[in-house]
Amino acid sequence: MRTAMTLLLLASLAACKPAADKADDDTAVPTAPPMPEAKADGPAAVTTAVSLDGEGLRFVGKASGKVSLLAFGAPRAQAEEALARVAGKADDRSSNEECGAGTMEFTRFDAMTLNFQDGKFVGWFLGNEPGASEYSTPSGIGVGTTRAKAKQSVSIMDVEDSTLGEEFSIGTGDHVIGGMFAEPGDAAKIDALFAGDNCFFR
Repeated sequence: MRTAMTLLLLASLAACKPAADKADDDTAVPTAPPMPEAKADGPAAVTTAVSLDGEGLRFVGKASGKVSLLAFGAPRAQAEEALARVAGKADDRSSNEECGAGTMEFTRFDAMTLNFQDGKFVGWFLGNEPGASEYSTPSGIGVGTTRAKAKQSVSIMDVEDSTLGEEFSIGTGDHVIGGMFAEPGDAAKIDALFAGDNCFFR
């Protein structure tokens, strides 16, 4: 889970920092470095919204309502250029040879990560990080939406015995959107959303 990985990384960074002077009561707690602010400063950021979809990402004209689909299977360069026009310059590129779906490459734009295999766009992952609020499904569901609110507009299917935690899916068929709640219960908030192929270890 990317959020867990982020927290582990931040904890590791905090552990590597020089120890601060202890308070007299010896209760000082180390703090993680602050997360950077999201950019969302691409040339089309003012005019275009990005909608989460089980088939890829949809770009929606804020004034016209015109929609175009960046579908899974698109070339990597096309996918990166399309999202950069809204999200701004990519933060980093990385790869992992040990993903359950096979070797995968990644391009991260703030909270959104695009996944690639063999030079093709195959999935996306939206984590609970700065910039996540820029994305939602057509029904308004995004990171931070509660289970109770999500259930008002879509059918939430819990994934039983998931090794990822409080995993769920939205939609039916081959083009569903998956996600994870931060905890059980109707008040729990969505901690991550994803679709297509992702680097999960189940």
